[in-house]
Amino acid sequence: MSHSNSSPNEPSPAAPWKQRAVSAEINGRRVNEAIERGSGHSETAVFVCECGYVDCSTTIALPIDEYEAVRTDFDRFLLAPGHEIADVDAVVERYPSYLVVVKVGPEAKARSEAADPRSD
Repeated sequence: MSHSNSSPNEPSPAAPWKQRAVSAEINGRRVNEAIERGSGHSETAVFVCECGYVDCSTTIALPIDEYEAVRTDFDRFLLAPGHEIADVDAVVERYPSYLVVVKVGPEAKARSEAADPRSD
């Protein structure tokens, strides 16, 4: 019989693949925040998909104000359709060229908030 080191009241750590997926999404958001800052007075920018797939290179052309609408909370991310990961993301908005997802689970939410440059 095997025993777990965590008590039943403590959340178990996320699987390593989930941690990598959340890290990839956070890195995508960092890139997009830099893209937005560098867009100057442009009305539209080309953002990267903020999905959890490490090798994703999909881009999404989006008006700056629409990207701002995605970023209304720390746990909202911009993804290309079909790039959501069921155990990591919950789709909250669907558009023809992109999805808005929120993080699933307390650990993913906490990591997203800690890494969000807009959360102070």
